[in-house]
Amino acid sequence: MLSLVMPRPSRREDPCPNLLRTRHGSTAAVALAALLLAACGGSSDPAPGPCSSPAPALEPACTGASCGAVGSTTYSGSGTGVWRFRNTTSCPVTLDFRLTGMSAGKQVLLLFSNGTAIPVDTLPSPGTLASPPAPAPAALRIESLPAAGPDDTGHDRWHEGLLRENRLLGLSLRSFAGPAASADPRALTAASSAPAALNDPRDWRDNATTPAPTYATFARAICNLPGGRRAVFWVDPHAETAGSLTADDLAYFRTTVCGAAGDEANGGFARVKALLGDVWGTVGPSIAGLLISDAPGLQDVNVVFLQVPIDPAKRKTWVGYFYGINNFLQGAGPEFGSSNEALAFFIDAAQVHLRDTSRSYLGSALLHELTHMVNFYQRPVLRDVTNDTWLEETTATMVEDIVVPVATPDQTSIIPTERIRPYVGSGGGISYTGWLYPEQNSYALAGAFGAFVNRRYGTSILSGTITCATGGVACLDGLIRNAGGTGFADEFARAGASLFGLFPATAIPEGYGYPTRVTGAYTLAAIDVSAYSTVRKGTATALTLDFPGASHTYKLDTVPAGGTAYARTGMVVPVGTSVHVVVR
Repeated sequence: MLSLVMPRPSRREDPCPNLLRTRHGSTAAVALAALLLAACGGSSDPAPGPCSSPAPALEPACTGASCGAVGSTTYSGSGTGVWRFRNTTSCPVTLDFRLTGMSAGKQVLLLFSNGTAIPVDTLPSPGTLASPPAPAPAALRIESLPAAGPDDTGHDRWHEGLLRENRLLGLSLRSFAGPAASADPRALTAASSAPAALNDPRDWRDNATTPAPTYATFARAICNLPGGRRAVFWVDPHAETAGSLTADDLAYFRTTVCGAAGDEANGGFARVKALLGDVWGTVGPSIAGLLISDAPGLQDVNVVFLQVPIDPAKRKTWVGYFYGINNFLQGAGPEFGSSNEALAFFIDAAQVHLRDTSRSYLGSALLHELTHMVNFYQRPVLRDVTNDTWLEETTATMVEDIVVPVATPDQTSIIPTERIRPYVGSGGGISYTGWLYPEQNSYALAGAFGAFVNRRYGTSILSGTITCATGGVACLDGLIRNAGGTGFADEFARAGASLFGLFPATAIPEGYGYPTRVTGAYTLAAIDVSAYSTVRKGTATALTLDFPGASHTYKLDTVPAGGTAYARTGMVVPVGTSVHVVVR
């Protein structure tokens, strides 16, 4: 959950708006949305067609020593049993099934997963519990998950807004397809000035506010980065006098970005660069006159700490941000007049010690925002492709999972508590590709799914997103297939079963849960989802008009005393949907 700035009003219309925020209630509307999504790089599978009448049946979906699925109808009595049915037809399917080998107290999860990018107008249904009878609600362990505080909600809302603005800035570059634009020589002054030295002054404009206020700062730390760039840490002296940013704090953030002295190759910047590419570089001739340049020297990466005043009438709405407007030259147009003409992150120093965990959170946020900075250059500037919001945020949360625990001095990971726990407590019903925040905790789903994919395929999926020809489902689906998987829909369903099925860290079937994964230079820690059993809701969040695109919902049961089988009749599996039955 990261905090960024309020976007300005969009200057150009997005040619591919977020169609997924609209709930469609008719087959015709779904078909139209599918066509539009295809044009915008999304996925609309399965395609409409004549209905077929299969003989539906569950199939075992797990392997390994901890798999308790014995054929399609029998549970071994121990371990975790996982069965699955996938509706690959063009019509809803009704399924009856019976599993034997049960015993009292076994927990059963029915996990429905819409593996397409669009909503379907048939709601999934667990049907009727045939045997044994349904348990009393008191048999479930339920604890309400604390709602996000107003500060956290405000932070993420600003983060999403700025992300949208950065996407529009990237899309706007497409309109400059002619000869190289001529820049105002005055605007080139900042970009071509001499490199900063320790304790040099510089004024920075904070684009979180309109009009942008100016802060006087001094370069308090400088380090060399692999590849020839430098990181420069600028500090508002008011933060020093107020005690908001101490020498120890500055050392913490310097180490997070640059690595320990003499070990810069293992710093956060070097690691993100190795996975995704550099933050800046060559620029196409048609837009070269609009953007800052790496000539005559490579651009510094600037981390700017501001002591942002407190307005008693308002809550603070950002703690840190990257804004692509600063990558533009002031002479590119009147809307860029407040650009700092620099690669820059901004941190509100007044919040470094707001809570016991704030400094660690901001260390994670810095590398999250570094991912957005890299993506801004590597995707729209260099390759003329932008990411959908959900994919952009997924890449940043994957960095939180992979890089942050080894780059921050205190080896912090926010994935278990800030991503997985809230999603387990959400009750599902969140559209991953629709990305509706703050009404839904989209960030929690993105982080939980990204961490799942990391443990399935290592760092290859994250690195592959840079070169995808699209920024939607087709990108992630293709990368998973190239890595040996069967696509996005399969992994999304497996993740949902692992999360709402409360899989432990060890003794789990292959292909599920969050086990330890060694991938290149990284060891991804195992995550015990069962630790969050008390926050999982006994009843999933109610669906209304449709089953949202790329979302999960579920039904929980417990086998009562004397029960030896679990059976349901009339279970409805919508088009493009799979159902997992998990017994633990």
